[in-house]
Amino acid sequence: MGDLLNIALERLSTIQFENIDDKIKESHHVLIREYLRRVNVFLDNLEIDVDKYPIISISKALGKSIDSNIFKICPKLDKINNLYIRAICYCYLEISQLADEGVDEAIDYIDLYEPMIKFFERGGTFWIRQGELIVGNSAYPLRYWRNLDVPRNDISDDSLSEIDN
Repeated sequence: MGDLLNIALERLSTIQFENIDDKIKESHHVLIREYLRRVNVFLDNLEIDVDKYPIISISKALGKSIDSNIFKICPKLDKINNLYIRAICYCYLEISQLADEGVDEAIDYIDLYEPMIKFFERGGTFWIRQGELIVGNSAYPLRYWRNLDVPRNDISDDSLSEIDN
């Protein structure tokens, strides 16, 4: 395992997915918006079309194969009931492995999933229901997320903590 994949595994291993807090923080919305912005930039720059949701397999999007054992290195992910959260975690492992292998696009976009990993680390959760990404009492319509013009958000730990306080 490469360094980036090891870091990804360590981070995912420390997230308490089973004890996710129902308390919504303002930083959760900042992180969701920043994730949508980053996915849009990635897809636009590489001219990749997606069907519906902003949850994409980096290996499939880039047409790269990955070692299928990557899905077994963090057994706690199998216990996550939310299919979408589990998928994002697997995508994070994928991009880390591809970057470790020297895939240029993965290296260039290694921080693609960073907002969502921080979202989970900060106790965030979401659902997708009836074409909307639901975070607390807020809904992000997924019918037109590709057309959103989202400004860059500072997602440093200091900034997120300041937003929440």
